[in-house]
Amino acid sequence: MPATLLGITDRYIDYIADEHPVSATFLGLHSKDGSLGNMSAEAIAGRRERLGAMLSSLEGTPEAQPTREDAVDREILRIVLEGSIFSHDVLRGHELNPCEYVALALSGCNQLLLRDFAPLERRARNFVSRLEGIPEILTDCRRNVSEPPAVFAAIGAAYARGGLSFIDGTVPHICAEFPELESDLTVAASAAGEALEETRRWLTAASEASDAPFHIGREAYEWMLRRVHLLDLDSEELLEIGMRSLEDTRGAMEKIASDMGGERDWRDLVDDLRGRHPEACELRDFYADEMRRARDFVRRRGLVTMPAKEGLSVVDTPVFLRSLLPYAAYGPPGPFERRQQGFFYVTPVDADAPADEQDRQLRGHAKGSIRIIALHEGYPGHHVQLVRANSISNNTRKLARSNLFIEGWALYCEEMMRDEGFFGGPAMLLTQLAAVLWRAARVVVDVRLQRGEMTLNEAAGFMVEEAHLTRDKATAEVRRYAMNPTQPSSYLLGKRAILDIRRLYEDRVGDSFDLREFHDALLDLGSIPPALVKVAFGLDDGGAAGSANDLEEAS
Repeated sequence: MPATLLGITDRYIDYIADEHPVSATFLGLHSKDGSLGNMSAEAIAGRRERLGAMLSSLEGTPEAQPTREDAVDREILRIVLEGSIFSHDVLRGHELNPCEYVALALSGCNQLLLRDFAPLERRARNFVSRLEGIPEILTDCRRNVSEPPAVFAAIGAAYARGGLSFIDGTVPHICAEFPELESDLTVAASAAGEALEETRRWLTAASEASDAPFHIGREAYEWMLRRVHLLDLDSEELLEIGMRSLEDTRGAMEKIASDMGGERDWRDLVDDLRGRHPEACELRDFYADEMRRARDFVRRRGLVTMPAKEGLSVVDTPVFLRSLLPYAAYGPPGPFERRQQGFFYVTPVDADAPADEQDRQLRGHAKGSIRIIALHEGYPGHHVQLVRANSISNNTRKLARSNLFIEGWALYCEEMMRDEGFFGGPAMLLTQLAAVLWRAARVVVDVRLQRGEMTLNEAAGFMVEEAHLTRDKATAEVRRYAMNPTQPSSYLLGKRAILDIRRLYEDRVGDSFDLREFHDALLDLGSIPPALVKVAFGLDDGGAAGSANDLEEAS
């Protein structure tokens, strides 16, 4: 890599370590594990200036006869820097979204306990320091966020409420382990709890009174499609892709239901399958068993080279995240972390809920769905891909976090593992297609929410009607979509792009095509936008801008 590009990469890594200590902890940079950072308006403005200076430096670097690798790295840096500036200037989360502050405080504390990158005593002492920083972070939140959209306020209030439970459930254990910290920890926990409760009350009131819009608008949404994801399509074309995928997938599900015999609708059959679930006390172990089963299948079939020294632990979802993650999620290891240990979170069934509510929660953990989730999140999905990306020595590639690639790979794996014989039979095929239908519906809701054409209630209703989600899951889903424009569309778009890249790659190598070699070559590029994968593979035919037609034609 040219010295100028390497220098900008190093400057950006230093910037993260200096200005975003919680993000740095996640990345595996541990110089400020005792700090939550400075979220004052002045500090945020200063960070914007640093980002602008780095982008100006990048734009001023010569591009004469770059190699394909250099061209890809330059574009990664542009996306990282432009995307960060866009988030500050246009999305303005620091002014509109209190969740950025509450989640920062709680995640910063939780990471220190969950990840064993240092001796527990050192992490416990840093936990105390971060706990002491929570009141200031939440004070800055109330100063900077004057009128949060109702949905952001509601999610922030839920975070704060979960944070109170997190502190109450965590602090006694640390005090028992390290009695010498008890005095400082008790004082810090009390102040943090008061700040969280004050913030919860404020955000609850705001969620009931605010009429501020949450959507970013068509222009900003399409900027993200072009400049972050490198897609040559507008939101209307994206909407058409989602609608067409919904129709095609629904037709395939109707055919399977017909082939299974009888007159029952596919929705009734899916409902029956949801009734086949583990007991509440077996839930976490069932997920862990399916993770092992998927890993063993990938190894036995040689579908991809497993990363060295990887690990994946199945654990309960942190309490402050359970309102947003009602079922399960994956937490990857940081790219600069020496130990590549991932975490798969399973949200336990609420033991205090009525029996009918517990049953409803369990129906979100159907055995067939768990099998697909295990391969999507673990092997060969997110965990394998992200650990492989983390092993790349090129630091610029470590910074790349293309949702299109990350989510596209995991959804591609669902289809690939089906084709390789990991699961079969009409019931599993129907379960897998139900997951595809859900991802197609996400595209429609994502576009219409962010263009301001659909309310959250309408979006949840659409997910219930079109994707056959339960109402509680649909509500949690669309609240998350509201905070993450374009991310819900990345699953379907990314899978289509990867399938197209595979087709082009196969056409080029002909009879010598080997699936494992293709997967290894793909994952060795890092989490880069599919358009840049084409550049790296020499499949771009003159550049990344031709990706729209390729996406339209992908199967």
